[in-house]
Parts: sequence; structure tokens; C-alpha cells
Amino acid sequence: VAAIAVVTSSGDDTPIVDLEVGDCFDLPAGDADDGTLDTVATVDCAQPHLAEVVVDGLLNTDDAPYPPEDELFASVERECRDAGVVESDAFGLLPIAPTIELWESFEGRFLCVAIPFGGVPVTGSARSG
Repeated sequence: VAAIAVVTSSGDDTPIVDLEVGDCFDLPAGDADDGTLDTVATVDCAQPHLAEVVVDGLLNTDDAPYPPEDELFASVERECRDAGVVESDAFGLLPIAPTIELWESFEGRFLCVAIPFGGVPVTGSARSG
């Protein structure tokens, strides 16, 4: 299972921490080779895209200490899986977990991103309902 950690950055693209459910985007060149992602180029979901935010949430609403990485990603993966929001088995869910800086300053905000299997761009929404 692949997972990505979120970092912040200043740039022309949309910061990943500003994405919301229903936002579609393309993954940056290199697909976060270092395991982190800071900004993405958002697109209208009616246009071809490779990713859509289907779940967002907070893991640190009670000022808990930053968990070990395996526990953190297991928590985000569980949240993604339990949400059950993808309408077909043509998509995988990519958990995006916060770094320690975002754990504290953004209450451990995480995302679950639907990515089409095979890396072929899609149009429309992956969300059910």
C-alpha cells in the first residue's frame, strides 16, 4: 500500500492542506518520489484527472503526541477504507498523512484520495451518491 506524507510549501499550485472532498487534481511529475507531497495542480473534475479527494478529516483533535509512522498510516488507511465512498473497484485509495508539523498546526489533517487503477486519467467523480 502506498502512502504519502503532506508537507507545506509556497508555490503557484494548490497546497495539499487546502484541498477538500471533491477536489480533483493531477499528481506532480515524479509522483512524490520522496514520499511527500506539498502542492498539486487542481482541475475541474469534468476534465481528465488522476486523483480526487474523497475523504478528509482530523486525527489530532485532542493534542495527542505525533504517533509512530506505522501507526499514523494505519490510522489513515483505516479511515480511508471505512469511509466506503468510492463507487467502483476501478479506483484505489491513497492515504495522505500529516507530517509532525501539520499534526500540530493542522490538527493532524489527512486526506483519502481516489486514484484510478492503471494510471489512466478519468473524468467525473469517483465518489458514490
